[in-house]
Amino acid sequence: MKAHSIISNTISEEILHKGHLSIRFMMEGFSLLLEDKNYHPVVLNKFSTEGSMSLTSQLLACEDWLQRHTLIDDFSGEVSIIHDSSPALFVPESLFSEKDASLYLEPLVSIPTHEYVRQKEIKGRPVVLVCLVPGLISSLTEKFSGPVRIIPASEVMLSMAEQVNAADHQRGFMLIEAQHGLLNILMIKEDGIVLSNQLTMSGKGDLVYHILNAMQHLGFDRKNRPLFYAGLTYAEEMENLQKYIKTLVPLAYHIFDIDKSSIPEHILLAEATRCG
Repeated sequence: MKAHSIISNTISEEILHKGHLSIRFMMEGFSLLLEDKNYHPVVLNKFSTEGSMSLTSQLLACEDWLQRHTLIDDFSGEVSIIHDSSPALFVPESLFSEKDASLYLEPLVSIPTHEYVRQKEIKGRPVVLVCLVPGLISSLTEKFSGPVRIIPASEVMLSMAEQVNAADHQRGFMLIEAQHGLLNILMIKEDGIVLSNQLTMSGKGDLVYHILNAMQHLGFDRKNRPLFYAGLTYAEEMENLQKYIKTLVPLAYHIFDIDKSSIPEHILLAEATRCG
């Protein structure tokens, strides 16, 4: 497993008690961001392999790194964990029933006995987020002494969307976040969630297909509505999209003290620490 270290400073006692730790488990490995109490990065690492990696292997490697840096036993700050493969969906409040929470996920996935369903009301929106929490992720949360939040990518995407101006929320826009083998899509119109989806990609070419397909099905105005993007920057694919979509905008986001070329890939990881 390769570790791509971007920042590596001393982890002080203050950070251990008042810092913010964000971990994202992806198809090919995991990323880890440690920030101080003011959300300034202290450590940002990506651990990856060629091809996919099992969640068990990811967790073992992650826990080993956390142990070696005293972030299991000594860290009491807030921890946010994102698992890319956890199914999640937004259910209108008017249709939601707590006793039937697991039924909403049944069309997406079977629910093993060692995993559980979590629901959360979304502040300022008439929807309830329902997601599946893998037992392995749940086991990791129990090892931390501080508070731990398990956040699906769709919830972080919605938080990222709040950076878009109010006028676009009313007129409509699409937000995407691409990683190796995965594409997160969020579409907003009249300040409501029109689409929240996570799609697998067998190759970079799928990026253009999935985006245009979603736009066509939802009647999205490609000439007058913007597409905001984050995650891995696939230059050739984004150039192809420019032929069909008039306005492509990198999501404006600043993370202090990090090489700007590295920011897009880690936006979702950083936003998780602020996600309410």
